[in-house]
Amino acid sequence: MKFRRTALLLAQVLASFAALAGACLALVWLENSVTSLPRPTLPPSAGEMQKTPLVLVDAGHGGHDGGAVAHGSIEKHLTLEIARRLRTHLEAAGLRVVMTREKDEFLPLDTRAALTARHGAAAFVSIHINTDGSGTAAEGIETYFAAKPSLSAIRQTGGKAAKRPASEDLAAQVQKHVCEATRAENRGIKDRGYVVISQAACPAVLVECGFLTNSAEAARLKDATHQEKLAQGIATGVKRFLQSRPAGSVVLAAK
Repeated sequence: MKFRRTALLLAQVLASFAALAGACLALVWLENSVTSLPRPTLPPSAGEMQKTPLVLVDAGHGGHDGGAVAHGSIEKHLTLEIARRLRTHLEAAGLRVVMTREKDEFLPLDTRAALTARHGAAAFVSIHINTDGSGTAAEGIETYFAAKPSLSAIRQTGGKAAKRPASEDLAAQVQKHVCEATRAENRGIKDRGYVVISQAACPAVLVECGFLTNSAEAARLKDATHQEKLAQGIATGVKRFLQSRPAGSVVLAAK
């Protein structure tokens, strides 16, 4: 009888050890399973988002203001298509993008420029299509900048706009890379006090992507592949410009 009690007690002890060992193995397995799972990727914080430069992209014209009309095309439609493609390329480069218009609507020029201050833009790019009033021979791409900012831009930036030759640098980068991407004739960069860029509170350019009055260029401007090249070239120029900016001075306008 005593032997049976001893055997039963031993069996209970062994069963307890077995249960404990099983629990330990289960904990080890669970730990390994958890650590092997992919860690969730947290969205960027608001602070990190604010550090990422924002580019304001403007599709020229819109609504009742159609812009140039020639060879079966209207400028306002082409500029919106190129602007959308430009947004895609800029976002792929890790930049934040705001469009002045997402559809066929009219916005005054000063309203477009004022959005640069509202959004704290690091760069502003206005997309346009050129025309030649004297004939159809003119072709190529040219980029405009305003060397002297308007009084409105100076007020919006607390005087900083008056000290910035950066728009010319942005124009040079955009013109260089868009012409390389498209193999279009390089008509250079030009200083003009156009409202949409002179009133911008950040480095700003207006890109004339080709001549709608030139039949060959009009055909290219309607082609999706050419539009992609235009957008890619402009995006590369903007990216190179922002990379060249001193740390801490990328965003010129107050948020």
